[in-house]
Amino acid sequence: MVSFPPLYTSHCRSAPPMSRPGADQLGDVAKGGIEQTPDLPTKRDYVSPGSLGSSTCCVPERNAGSYLYFEPGDAFCCRRMCLKEPQEADHQFVTHFSGWSQHPSGRVRSMLRRFSYVISIYLLVASSLAATTAHVLHTRANPAVLGGDPLASLADIKPKYLVLMVLDGARPDYFGLTPLPHVDALRAGGTQFTNAIDGILEAETPSGHATIATGSRPSRDGILGFDWVNDNDRYSLFDPSQMGALVQLMQESRAPTIAGLYKKQYPRARVVALSGHKYYAAAPLGGPNADAIMYFQGDSKGRYVPVAVPGHTPPASVLNAPELTFPTTHPPDGVENHLTTLLALTAVRQMHPRLLLINYAEFDWPLGHVYGGSLDAAKVIADMKTFDADLGRLEDAYRKAGILDQTLFVITADHGMMPITHFVPATVISDAVTRAGTTAPNIASSSADYIWLADATKAQAVAQNVLAAHDPGIQAAYYLTAIQGKPRYVSAGTSGVSSAMERANQYLLDSLLNGHEPSVVVFGGEGVSFSDPKTGWKADHGGNSWQSQHIPLILAGPGIQSGEVSSAPVQLEDVAPTVLTDMGVQPSGMEGHVLNDALVQSSSVAQHARAVEIGQMTPIVSALASESRH
Repeated sequence: MVSFPPLYTSHCRSAPPMSRPGADQLGDVAKGGIEQTPDLPTKRDYVSPGSLGSSTCCVPERNAGSYLYFEPGDAFCCRRMCLKEPQEADHQFVTHFSGWSQHPSGRVRSMLRRFSYVISIYLLVASSLAATTAHVLHTRANPAVLGGDPLASLADIKPKYLVLMVLDGARPDYFGLTPLPHVDALRAGGTQFTNAIDGILEAETPSGHATIATGSRPSRDGILGFDWVNDNDRYSLFDPSQMGALVQLMQESRAPTIAGLYKKQYPRARVVALSGHKYYAAAPLGGPNADAIMYFQGDSKGRYVPVAVPGHTPPASVLNAPELTFPTTHPPDGVENHLTTLLALTAVRQMHPRLLLINYAEFDWPLGHVYGGSLDAAKVIADMKTFDADLGRLEDAYRKAGILDQTLFVITADHGMMPITHFVPATVISDAVTRAGTTAPNIASSSADYIWLADATKAQAVAQNVLAAHDPGIQAAYYLTAIQGKPRYVSAGTSGVSSAMERANQYLLDSLLNGHEPSVVVFGGEGVSFSDPKTGWKADHGGNSWQSQHIPLILAGPGIQSGEVSSAPVQLEDVAPTVLTDMGVQPSGMEGHVLNDALVQSSSVAQHARAVEIGQMTPIVSALASESRH
């Protein structure tokens, strides 16, 4: 870790007047590659730069009028504030900046001459180290130059910024259809997991994003999917007005979030979460502690404009940026994802977020459901190229801000996408419920069916009736019961499910047990959907099928292993604890595991926990993948 030698001191009777950096200052980089961040120091006295690890220090910059501030424990953390009346402070310092001519005293001028060579040599070394660090960590255009294992010597460097991009419903095979210069560079310079899965039910957008944010499954964070039933009252997230309630549910669950834990350690840090039309993605992704949660919707003039979730509203200048307004509520394919990037860039310029959490909605709709995802390779390629170009724009913005080499990038999905080969008629389920002598206040249909019954004691009869229909698309049916006082799903009968697949199903079903779980769960085989065929959907997700569960996961940036491709199993709940750990924040209270196999440095405790997870998840992932080949 780089620290300044105790060559000089700076004494101030009181803190000089400070002003918050403007948008153009987001990433001004001092010589030596020192980072600037937007939040202000609170310390009011300045001490020796040799005490960098425990105090705040100030160093005069060229032409005076501004100072560089270093926050406790931040070797590369710089605060650049303006001095309105620098002559009022009684400064004593030693430094060497050619062009700075306002020497406060002859004594200091003498000290400057005395130590100028020493400081010059120090700055040269610091600059060289910073340049090397930036080159190693974020060489995008030519990853081959990295060679060897240069990150091993940079293990102490922690990213201070996060850009987490969720390609809603994207499949891992989307990344291999065409060259993607920016994505490919991230993969080459980072770690890619080829056997990442959701690991939850329902494999839907709200629950997937909540799991990404909380590092915990729905059984902990309370977000099952789009809708569920409490006391026979149906609760639906298909309504923007419910987003405040969704965030409240997450808060009441007391499941920690990426935003919450990061802001607990860095209270002044800003967190921004956003999407295209998917308010039900942005809200759980940001959670209760996000400063801004934004998405797009139609306005009274028929335009497509950004809006915010109440209580998580950005400055008006962000929402009112003219480039973010589209003239109609039906933008052509690809435009919504690009608008999402423009909204992100606007937020970066004006809010300077430490954490930027983005949902790209069009990979799910229309690419997945309407076009069939992998069934339309040309459409996939077009959307992936658009995303790659937008990733390049984000990287350019962070590069110009001087913080690219201090940024962790994560690319993943909230669920997979399964081409449909068979629809289960809705009458199979409705008849099973009727014959059992009850009703269903809610049925959530996807690549599985989740059934809430008015009379939960009829759950076993309903599940058995479903299997008795002998629809070829049905893999298994489970009903909710209590075993030793604890809720558990039990199979309604043997329908050719292997013991390995039964264990996988039980693992996924356990993620639903949060107090408002469905009475009956029906799984379809690979390619089977319970959705209405009148929708014209060509692909679906939501259940236990491999293609619904299988997701991409790429991490790149400081502290991440370079050039690694791992086939070890990973779950969506592992993203948050890994991100936080890499950023120097303890992921306290999260259920997921730290992916130490992606990190340059990890603790023995994390390594053991990860080994246990791999041992547990390997047969589950193998069973899900094998089922897709039958």
